[in-house]
Amino acid sequence: MKNRSLFSNIFVKNILIAVIVFIVLVFVVLWWLDIYTNHGKQVAVPDVKGLQVAEAAPFFQQKALQYAIVDSVFVKNKTPGSILETIPPVGTNVKEGRTIYLTVNAHSAQLLTIPEVKDMSQRQAYAMLLSLGFESVKIQTVPGAYKDLVLGLETRGRALEAGVHLPADAVLSLLVSSGEEEIFSAEEEGVETVELDPEESWY
Repeated sequence: MKNRSLFSNIFVKNILIAVIVFIVLVFVVLWWLDIYTNHGKQVAVPDVKGLQVAEAAPFFQQKALQYAIVDSVFVKNKTPGSILETIPPVGTNVKEGRTIYLTVNAHSAQLLTIPEVKDMSQRQAYAMLLSLGFESVKIQTVPGAYKDLVLGLETRGRALEAGVHLPADAVLSLLVSSGEEEIFSAEEEGVETVELDPEESWY
């Protein structure tokens, strides 16, 4: 009986010791994870929109945040090189050490390649130019046998060939057939003609 009682006491003690060790280990692991992940330590993404990247750097350093430029777009009324957007957005609470991704304003408009649009339908050519990124596409009706057929493409009165590079904000004119063959001269229509300087920029 004594041996059995002694064995039972030792067994119970071992169980208690194992439970205590387990609980201590759990607390130690949770404490370590809390430190490792900076749990509860969050900072707000600073408002750096409109600043140059170099000007914004101290604001990120003060909050122990990293930053990286991931994209650039061209916006006319914004200062070249200035920050346009942040990911996550300004004011978002993030953990220290987080990388904030920046979109900055490009120094010039993106150059796009003029596609071949001659003999396309007006709708198809118009949609293609917009999908490529051209911002200003106008329709100019000209005499022609087949209605809504594209006869050419111009910018400021100058014909454009496929493969030419122009800024995204260049004003393009799609020359679209009216469906009528008759051609009237500028003098007959009372339209003033303007001679373009060949040295003048295309855009």
